[in-house]
Amino acid sequence: MGKVKQQIKSLIEAMGLGFAADKARFWYQYAQQKGKINAFKAAHPGMPLPTPFMIYETFRLDYAKYLETGRAAAESIYQEVNPFIALQGKAILDWGCGPGRVVRHFPDLLPTARVYGSDYNSEYVNWCRDNLKQITFTQNQLAPPIPLEAGSLDFIYAISIFTHLSAKMHLEWMNEMYRLLKPGGVFYFTTHGDITRKNLLESEKMQYDNGIIVERGNVKEGYRMYATYHPPAFIEQLVAGKFSVLHHRPGKAKDWGLEQDVWIIRKNG
Repeated sequence: MGKVKQQIKSLIEAMGLGFAADKARFWYQYAQQKGKINAFKAAHPGMPLPTPFMIYETFRLDYAKYLETGRAAAESIYQEVNPFIALQGKAILDWGCGPGRVVRHFPDLLPTARVYGSDYNSEYVNWCRDNLKQITFTQNQLAPPIPLEAGSLDFIYAISIFTHLSAKMHLEWMNEMYRLLKPGGVFYFTTHGDITRKNLLESEKMQYDNGIIVERGNVKEGYRMYATYHPPAFIEQLVAGKFSVLHHRPGKAKDWGLEQDVWIIRKNG
């Protein structure tokens, strides 16, 4: 993102106009995409599809890509963690499942697994419960806990969740992941790493380079416009003691944008 655009974005957020601007952007895109959306729904009768705003708020306003990239993400997670844990027959959780873009594909990928989803947005959870019956959904709040038993899960994944949380919530939620996982359980999550440093203001870059998490908190925490950036040293310190790092894959520049870092860690004990 260019320096001027980044400064304008920061100013809009500082003025408390971030949500209003985002809502206006949605309606503009919806007006442009309405015909395409209706055509996709007509071509897929009976397929459970979230509302346009749910798609926009958690991904982008493109139903075909919602399904295509959700399936690809589920397959990628499965393949990337396979060297560390066999997921067939295991209990797995999508923490921050939104309207089911990724988790909806796991019952097909893992027919013998017990699949759970959790989110703090009640509308997403209710939609998922009504439409994705093979999966058990529960609602959490911005802060822990998730209403599941301690030591009940073999694997948890969280796609772009820490990227919208404060430093305080990082610690609390990492402790919650530790509580939920069985000994030896695996946690897969993504962060804004070094490749996204270019999006920061100069003062933020100095903070990042000193290993300090960067928070842009002028909008509601947990909302998609609340952005957090993670020096790898911060993550390593965050997980030290309770988890062991199995794999860290730094994000790269792609034709669609900047990829997030992937971390795979194992619960000690």
